[in-house]
Amino acid sequence: MPRPILSNNINHQEKLDLSIKSTSNTRMAMDLLTLEKRLRVKRSNEYMDAIEKLDIGGCEHCKKQFDDCVNVIKDEFKDIPEEHNLVGLLAKCYLGDRYDVHTVDFMGNIVTHYLINESLPSLMEKARGLALHGGYKFIEVYTDILCAVKSDGTVNIVK
Repeated sequence: MPRPILSNNINHQEKLDLSIKSTSNTRMAMDLLTLEKRLRVKRSNEYMDAIEKLDIGGCEHCKKQFDDCVNVIKDEFKDIPEEHNLVGLLAKCYLGDRYDVHTVDFMGNIVTHYLINESLPSLMEKARGLALHGGYKFIEVYTDILCAVKSDGTVNIVK
């Protein structure tokens, strides 16, 4: 039986497994790059208007108006895979001196106003400083990425 010219201790199956793993890791990295590219797209006027309605207040008291705003927001990101869905929004709150930020949580479909020293859910807490001092209209919170959105709809990604 002929011997291979180059000896290698890795058998054919191991080579195949390594190749699949490498391809999978590359695909995953490309997906994250594609996601970031998508998230950098300027937000639509309709989306920005829906956020404005939520910020003005009173929207949380009218279920239909709130649901309409949430649907516009969700439509903005309908092409994003479910595992990267928007968790919520965080913005500076103007209800009074006692409050500093408010959140829109899409899991529970609620608006919550937070007192200055009140803790936020962990994913939202990491965006608080940006919302208060970054000069952004609001912060979109994803599991791995923050999107800081300016009033003109342009976006900066923060990891």
